Formats: sequence, C-alpha cells, structure tokens
Amino acid sequence: MGSGVSLPLDRSSTFRVDEQAYRLREAGRGYEAMVYARETNPTVEAVERRLAALEGAEQALLFASGMAALHAALMALLDGGGQVALSDRIYGGTTGLIDALLPRIGSGVSTFDPGRPASLEAAMRAETRLVICESLSNPTLRVADIPRLAELTRAGGALILVDATFVTPALQRPLELGADLVWHSASKYLGGHSDLIGGVLAGPRKLISACRAWRTRAGGCADPDMAWLLERGLKTLALRMRAHDHNARGLATWLAAHPKVSVVHHPSRADHEQRALASELMRGSGGMLSFELAGGDPAAARVLANLELFTEAPSLGGVESLVSPPARMSHVGQSDAALRAADIGPGCLRLSVGIEDLDDLLQDLEIALEHA
Repeated sequence: MGSGVSLPLDRSSTFRVDEQAYRLREAGRGYEAMVYARETNPTVEAVERRLAALEGAEQALLFASGMAALHAALMALLDGGGQVALSDRIYGGTTGLIDALLPRIGSGVSTFDPGRPASLEAAMRAETRLVICESLSNPTLRVADIPRLAELTRAGGALILVDATFVTPALQRPLELGADLVWHSASKYLGGHSDLIGGVLAGPRKLISACRAWRTRAGGCADPDMAWLLERGLKTLALRMRAHDHNARGLATWLAAHPKVSVVHHPSRADHEQRALASELMRGSGGMLSFELAGGDPAAARVLANLELFTEAPSLGGVESLVSPPARMSHVGQSDAALRAADIGPGCLRLSVGIEDLDDLLQDLEIALEHA
C-alpha cells in the first residue's frame, strides 16, 4: 500500500495518553509526549522538522504568528531581566511589542545601526542579554553585517536574534553566519500565498526548548491547518524566490532611471552603499524594494490611486505584487524623527514584488507614475 505524497493533516486537539506519556510529563519532558495541541501536534511537528532542515538548525518552532514567536523569544531569553539592543531600522510591529513589553518585565532597550557594527558596541550595556536585527531592514533594505554583529554580541555575553523574513533560507541562513536564533513571519515568503498567519523560531535545542515553554504557557501554538498550508508553500520556496528576485531587480533598475523617482532602495543596485556586503552574505537580493518620489507624499498618493496590478495592501511575500506607504502602514504612528532614522523619506512607497510577468509590472508602474 502506497502512502500519500502530501503531508497528512491531523486536526486533533487532544491525544490518547499512555504510561510513557505520563512518565515524560512527570520528568518535565511533556513536549515529547503527544498529549495536547497547545503543546504539539503531528502536522505541526512535521513542518517544524522541515523548517529546521531549511535553516540548518537543531530545532525549529512554529507559532500562531511572527509576533507570538517574538513574544516567546523575549520572555524566554530575558527571563530575570536584562536589556535588548535593537536595530534602529526595523518593522514597526517589532518596536511596538518591545516598547510595550520590556518596561513590564523590568527590561530596557538601546538602539544601533545594523549596517555599522561599531554602533552596536556603543549600544551594548553590561546588562544587555539580547540583540535583535533584520537581515534586510524594513522597508529600506539596509543589510545587517551578521557575522560582525554576532561577534560583538558574543563578546558582550549576549545572544543575537535575526529576523530573516525578507530573505528566507533560500537567500540566507543566518545561523551559519553566527546568529543564535533566526526568526520569521511565516505569513510572508515561507507561506507565499497570502493565506496564512504564522511565525517561526529556529536555532539550537537549548534555546528552542526555552522558547517552547513560553509558547505553551502563553498559548501561541500553531494551528495544524496553517502548518499544512505552510508546508505546501515551502515546496515552491526556492522557485518563487528566484522569480521575486528577478522581478525586483528589473523594477529597481527601471525606477532608478525614472525622472519622477528620487531614491531607490534595493541591494541589487550598484549605488546601494552595502552592495558588496549583500553579495557576500546573500544568495540574491530578494523581492522587496522601496523608492521615494520627487513629488513627496502627494505624488505617492496619486501613484497609489492609479496602480492596478499592484494591490494597495499590507503584508508581503505572496505571489501577487503589493504596494504600501510605510509611514501609514508598517511604521504608522512613528515620529518624523523616527521615520528619518529609518531612512523613510517623504513620498516613500514599499513594493512587495510578486511573480507576475515583469513587463506587466513595469507597464502598471509606468502608467501610475504619469500621475506622480
């Protein structure tokens, strides 16, 4: 009798218990016993093994969302206090959770520029326990010098957590570059079809075990249906990332030559100040890019109103192309000074470039830019 080529979907929330399960729980190893879905589930475990293999990690954990994964990491790694050194160019939701949570657990935060490792030295404190950065910053795609940041983090007795959502293991495996933990919003490129919400942590068994305990306590467990959809997306990850990368490169080149565009942010560009570092640390440049219009925010609003193939929507990493103004979406509510620090200027638009035909995407932008 043959077996199916698709991962079985087990929706059970509770499982039959035997004597071995009782003994594992009594020994504090309850996560090894299949008892209750808030702790683990067969479908979720199968996808976690695939994710660990992709990242070159001892173990991976799947969460209900990327923010649930970050919450578990913060609670596990800052247990008993300690400071966070946070990249000053990072997703606004990350900043929001850290600003809301850290004061409640007796922790504080300092900031650094991930492209200038010397700034991390200045940001490190004796009580710094965790350093957090993105492989590529959201939305201006500044490249984190992970090997050097990891070296400085270790010298300071801390751990480094890298958000690799924009790059995925198809373009970079941060653990191989010295990161202690890698973190993803699986809702993006890993899933790839804009139809799931999930998060991932991957790394050494000891750290993952501590994060797993917080996943169980706080209830940020992954749903098996989401895990099944995620596994489907992982099958085409490498293929999709090549298409995203190809289209983003083409659009970045075209936009840089357009008279109404003042700035283009994409690591493939020769004028990107970290082009050499990107080539050294990544196998490609990715499908995200951002650009600024010479006419500022009014011009950006007119472009948004006239795009048809690009959908004005949040999130990223799906097969379809999306566009959003970071100042009003991913970084909404941040001060002008904070936006400037993140290199988000007036008229900035972020593109999540999909896998449609490149000529169609170029035509859509060309028509919309006539109104800028």
